[in-house]
Amino acid sequence: MAIRLFFFLLVFANLLFFAWAQGYFGTSDEGREPQRMAQQLHPEKLRTVAAAQGPTAKKDEPAACRIINGLAAAEAEALRVAIEAAGGNAKIAPLAEPPHYLVVITDLVNKVAADKKAAELTRFGVAQQTTVALEDGRHEIVLGQFDSDAAAREFLQGLSKRGIKSARVEGREPAAPKTRVEARGPASSLVQQLPKLIAPYAGATVGECPP
Repeated sequence: MAIRLFFFLLVFANLLFFAWAQGYFGTSDEGREPQRMAQQLHPEKLRTVAAAQGPTAKKDEPAACRIINGLAAAEAEALRVAIEAAGGNAKIAPLAEPPHYLVVITDLVNKVAADKKAAELTRFGVAQQTTVALEDGRHEIVLGQFDSDAAAREFLQGLSKRGIKSARVEGREPAAPKTRVEARGPASSLVQQLPKLIAPYAGATVGECPP
């Protein structure tokens, strides 16, 4: 009798547990597998949304390069500073100028002697001449300036044939060596700003950088 009672109690307990597990008593277990399945998102309804893109990066502007010639050393340094202040890059390079050759009459002790010689040259038909005052009151008359010694001597021979014997050829270094500035920067701003930056320098010339 006791065994049968125990058996019925065990079956009854199993039925109670089954009813509780199925939620028949009105309670829910959020951790149960059926509950989690019910709360799952529907994967077939999910869509992939592209991430918002930021503004497209501006393409780099083409760079430009210009060479500014005909500057004294102080002018080149001032221009370099101005270019860099305007957002560009600049570097200074000495501009090697070759010596020039003068056909000249020297050793004129004073202006009176120079004027007398100039009048004499005019009588010989020399229209192109420049009188230059030197130190200590001395003067000289420049009859021509050439890039090579050969060209200067050829000109001197022509003067000699006309009876002018006091002229001679002298090679001279440039009195004030010039420098140049190489400027680089965005094409639009460099081309726009450079004329303003070099305006204070009368001898400045602008050219393209060598390839």
